[in-house]
Amino acid sequence: MKTSFSKPLLVAVILLGVTVNVLWHKANRLAQERDKYIENTDALLSEVQRIQVDSTRMALDAKTLRMTVSEYEEYRTEDAALIKRLGLRIKDIEAAARHQLVVEAPIIAPVVDSVVVRDTVLVAMQKVEMITPYIEFKGVIEDRVLRANVRVPVTLNQAVWIEYKHRFLWWRWKVKAVHQTITSDNPHVEIGYSEFIRMEKRD
Repeated sequence: MKTSFSKPLLVAVILLGVTVNVLWHKANRLAQERDKYIENTDALLSEVQRIQVDSTRMALDAKTLRMTVSEYEEYRTEDAALIKRLGLRIKDIEAAARHQLVVEAPIIAPVVDSVVVRDTVLVAMQKVEMITPYIEFKGVIEDRVLRANVRVPVTLNQAVWIEYKHRFLWWRWKVKAVHQTITSDNPHVEIGYSEFIRMEKRD
């Protein structure tokens, strides 16, 4: 027995298939937008975790944000302008990070008498100097005025890692959040704030 489809039925089936495909893609896009919104909200509302690794090294753990290029240009206008001034194209950026450092170090140094030659004339002044592995302070006191230079060397290490929602043995699936952990090797340097944004090419 020969079965034949009428043209209207065939057209209806094709239209139904196209409609289902379009709706599936829209639903998938909405689900991705929802997941991104939940991740970003969680990253913005979650507290930064501070970790004292050892006596001289501290770490900061913060969740990352996800933004499209247009969102970055809208919500991070100053950073976007700086990137452009550097001669870079924002759409070529994979990720953007910003860290705020706070240096708070006590200066405890002896004041010693010293003499310098200035225009063939000996000038008496006092010298202050403090040199440790974490801070260098050198200055002179002349006419009751302190002129000094302070140098605080610091190395920041950054690690970006993934937190998964599900784990079973060695399998991991469904990303819950992307973290960044920043460490400072100078005990006088505190990481006050840290932000890491993953740039998404799709707008």
